Amino acid sequence: MFEAAARLQAHNQDMVKCLSQLRTQRQKLADRVATQQQERLALQTEIGNLQRQLDSLDESLEQNRRKLHEQEAKLADTEAGYSKVVDTMHILLMSVKKDGEREMKQEAT
Repeated sequence: MFEAAARLQAHNQDMVKCLSQLRTQRQKLADRVATQQQERLALQTEIGNLQRQLDSLDESLEQNRRKLHEQEAKLADTEAGYSKVVDTMHILLMSVKKDGEREMKQEAT
């Protein structure tokens, strides 16, 4: 009977050790889970901030692209108009030169 009680006592001590190890492992795992949850929350916050920055940048980029398109259209219109003015001035200059040459010929005769 003493032998059975001794074995029971040994098994009990082993069981207490195992339970203690399991509790320690559980606590380490619970700590790791808590740390990962905090990291996850921090990353989600950072992602939210980055998404807001990206959205703002996309909006600004779209506005600037529209402005660029408008400016390119204005520039093209202005260059076309200027080209017409230059052509008109050339025609006017040629006309004035012809008139001047005619007058000079008439005066010479």
